[in-house]
Amino acid sequence: MAAYLLGIDLGTTGLKAAIFDERGGLCGLGYERCAMLPNGRGWAEQDPENWWEACQRAVHQAIAAARIDPRGVAGVGLSGFHHCPVFLGSQNRPVRPTIITHDQRLYDSWQELAHTDVLGQITARTGSMVSQGHFPPIFHYVRKHDPEMLRKTRHIVLPKDYLRLRLTGVLGTEICDATGTNLVKMPEDRWSPDLCALAEVPPALLPPIRMSHEVCREVTAEAAAVTGLAAGTPVVYGGGDSHCALLGLGVIRSGEIGLLLGTNGTMRAVFEGFAKHPQHMVWVQQHVVPGMFTVSASTMAGASVLEWFKNNFCPDLFADGELAGYEAIQQAAARIPAGSDGLVFNPYIFGERSPFCNPRACATFSGLTFLHTRAHFLRSVLEGVACCLAECMELIEQVAVARHETMGPIRMGGGGSRMALWPSIISSVLKRPIALVKQPEVGCLGAAMLAGIGTGVYRSPQEAVERCVGQTIVFEPDLTNRPAYLELLDRFQRLRKAVEPEFFR
Repeated sequence: MAAYLLGIDLGTTGLKAAIFDERGGLCGLGYERCAMLPNGRGWAEQDPENWWEACQRAVHQAIAAARIDPRGVAGVGLSGFHHCPVFLGSQNRPVRPTIITHDQRLYDSWQELAHTDVLGQITARTGSMVSQGHFPPIFHYVRKHDPEMLRKTRHIVLPKDYLRLRLTGVLGTEICDATGTNLVKMPEDRWSPDLCALAEVPPALLPPIRMSHEVCREVTAEAAAVTGLAAGTPVVYGGGDSHCALLGLGVIRSGEIGLLLGTNGTMRAVFEGFAKHPQHMVWVQQHVVPGMFTVSASTMAGASVLEWFKNNFCPDLFADGELAGYEAIQQAAARIPAGSDGLVFNPYIFGERSPFCNPRACATFSGLTFLHTRAHFLRSVLEGVACCLAECMELIEQVAVARHETMGPIRMGGGGSRMALWPSIISSVLKRPIALVKQPEVGCLGAAMLAGIGTGVYRSPQEAVERCVGQTIVFEPDLTNRPAYLELLDRFQRLRKAVEPEFFR
């Protein structure tokens, strides 16, 4: 009898549940939006109970769409966004909303930890930089501004861990998400008393750390009744969303790179054994693949920047729906030459993380003349994000040089890949081939693959990739555009430095 695998992927805007066959074929998909709570300006908080409700509905949708008997699901894997602590009380229920990484209140906590050198000491001991929306600033904010709720806290988990708790009744986390808290001194696989002391996190609140593919327990009868799954279905610990996506892209070997062009743009490379940047300018975590580590450079600019421009300046293009709208954007931008006739976009509308970290950086369009049209702006948006990714790639290459290692191929996924023009531009700006993976739900697939590894459907991550990760479309750099993009990247960097005193406050 064929086995099916369920992957659940919790993002900051929504939750997806997808059922796959043993070859990675998508059989059924469910989606539920996860809204921010209607709090103050600049706040970004969510109620974990809403995640659980969304999970129930999305799993029901996936099972119905797949038209399978739930007893055919061999295992469940979970994926979720990194860094954000979920504070649980005595009944293992949230005592407060969860602060999401782009909450603007975190800036002051991040600054305070930086000025007292707490972040510097954490970075020196972990090899990983700490950003505004990471675990230490979030915990610092709660400790300082909500001490009563912290006193009620008995356990701290990560977002996808809360869903697994509701499915199985077991408290715990796994090595990938644990290293994303900056409380594990890599290459170790346990909570560090020294790092916990620096961040003032009581170690007793932190859960046990397991392997990502390890079976946690089975779906309880109570969870089965509300999700439609069969009681007794094995559930693995899972992993962080970007790392599950790497597995779903097939990025599991040393030197391979994953490009995730979603809300943000993230370049994440895999290395065998612990790796770090000489100046600690990247994030370092353990992969969901045992023995492998990842280094990441991430820009705040991604599909969200195109979405901003689309909503404000191109609503007319979407009168006939999303598909037609994005095709219209692509056709308009494709008519403009590489370099957008001198129009340069530094796309820091949400601040920036790599290669510099400044949540208050602002965006600029430069070189504007009366000759420029809306199509020029569209292409410059795509090119501006590509320039940010090129700077991220440069940081990863510096890690590889320090290790005397050659970087392998770039495999790409994410919502931003829906237009062929964008990966083509990115390939030309990065001067590297990009293989676009033809699987729209790589996060869910990676979580499902972990479930398959843990339950014996696959003998190893390598076998899972061989069986599940399908065809790619390869984009080669356009050599005719190389001079234009060399000039663009040079102007992009010089303009950013020129406006920094005025716009990076």
